[in-house]
Amino acid sequence: MRVKYHFVPTQDVVCCRESDTVAHALEVMNQSGYRAIPVLQGDGRSFAGLIYKVDILEHLYEKSGSRGDLAAHLVEDSQAYVFERDSFFRAFYTIRRLPFLAVLNDQHEFVGILTHANVFDVMEDSFGMNTGGYTLTIATHEHKGTIKDLGNALKNYNIGGLMTLDNGDKYVRRIILNITDNLDEAEMKQLIAKLEKRDFRVSRVDRM
Repeated sequence: MRVKYHFVPTQDVVCCRESDTVAHALEVMNQSGYRAIPVLQGDGRSFAGLIYKVDILEHLYEKSGSRGDLAAHLVEDSQAYVFERDSFFRAFYTIRRLPFLAVLNDQHEFVGILTHANVFDVMEDSFGMNTGGYTLTIATHEHKGTIKDLGNALKNYNIGGLMTLDNGDKYVRRIILNITDNLDEAEMKQLIAKLEKRDFRVSRVDRM
């Protein structure tokens, strides 16, 4: 899974340039409602970093800065970017402390941003939340072949998504599983009994 399939393209991104004044950057943020926006270099293609509304307000009202000062003076997080070709999961480690990440192409040109909403969209897809059916939370003792055993138990069902939690735990692992089949109550009870017979304890069932 690559970043290039899950980001906001340039034409939908609010940004400013290093040569803009802090007053202009503040106006852009006030109009858009964003607390931080990407800053581009003078060519409009190269990513310079992020500028934060809180820093502009501090500059103007606590440090008596000028509204005519350049936005370039307040740019931070110049390394807050990933490439289109990067694995999406690489972004998880970087975006945690940031409002978004800039996305660059192979020519190091700015092509958009990756937001927390994009990350949640991928998570929702992993949980199978867009396919309907049921989501089962399953607890099992960790052992080799766990997923294979689960797959064998579910070979007659349609699996819309699967995610494992507690990875690294030596004893118990939770598995979040989406079944897209339209099962009635009796069929669901039959499925749960089938799983628990194989030592997969179903702790929760949610209808999507």
